[in-house]
Amino acid sequence: MPCFSEDARKLLTDNGKAELHTSLEEDYTELLKQRVDFIEYGKKEDLTDKRQAQFNCDLLKQVLIHRAVQMMSGTGTMLTQKNLHGLALIVRGHIETLAVIGYFTRRLDSLHKGNITFEQFQQDIANGLVGAKHDLFDKASAPVNILTCVQHIDKYVDAELFKEKKEMVEDLYGWLSEFAHPNFCSNKTSFTLDKATGRMMLRKEEEVSEDHFQMVATLRMSADLLSWFLAKFDERKEAALPDE
Repeated sequence: MPCFSEDARKLLTDNGKAELHTSLEEDYTELLKQRVDFIEYGKKEDLTDKRQAQFNCDLLKQVLIHRAVQMMSGTGTMLTQKNLHGLALIVRGHIETLAVIGYFTRRLDSLHKGNITFEQFQQDIANGLVGAKHDLFDKASAPVNILTCVQHIDKYVDAELFKEKKEMVEDLYGWLSEFAHPNFCSNKTSFTLDKATGRMMLRKEEEVSEDHFQMVATLRMSADLLSWFLAKFDERKEAALPDE
C-alpha cells in the first residue's frame, strides 16, 4: 500500500515535486519492510537483564517505526486537504520520532564505550517505552525531554555524518514549532497583505502554497535521517548488547 493517495501524488507531480514523492514512497516502503508482528520476550523467569534490554530496544524501534509510518501516511491526507497546520504538526511529530531513535542510538554508543553503566541504559530504555509525565501516571518515571533528544541527535549527526557543527535538526524543529504554535508563521498562513487596498486578505482552505511543499520536503529530510538512524541503532545495539 503506497504512502500517498493518487490525489496526493498528482498534487506533488503537477507542481514539479515528482522526485520528492518518489523519495518518500521509497522511505515509506523501507519502513514497512522493517515492521514485525511481535517481540518475543518469553517467560519472565528465563529473562535476563541483558535480554530484557535487548528486547526493549527491539520494541522501542518497532514503536517508533509504527509512529513514523502513521505520520507519513497522514501527511498525504493533510496535503490533499491543503491543511498547512496539520502538515506542520505531523512533520514536527515525525522529527520527534527521529529524535528519540537518535537519542537511544547515542545512548547505545555511550554504553558500548563505557561512558554510561548498563544499569543507566537499562533504566533509560525502559523509560523510553513506559515513561510518562501526566499525573495520571504518577508511578511512572518521566521520559527524556524531547528537546534533549533533538540536541543529542544533532551532536551525533554532526559528528558522524556532516563532520561539522550544523545543528540542522534543532533548526528544523524550531521552525516547525513556529507553525505548530499560534505564532507568526502559523498566523501568517491565514492572511496575505493586499498593498493596493491596504487589506489583510484571509486565505481560503482550497489554496496551496510553497509552504505546503516545504513541509513535505522537511518530512523527506526527516525520513531520510530516520532510515539512516534505524540502521545505526541496530549496529550500536549489536556492539553494546551482543547476543550471549
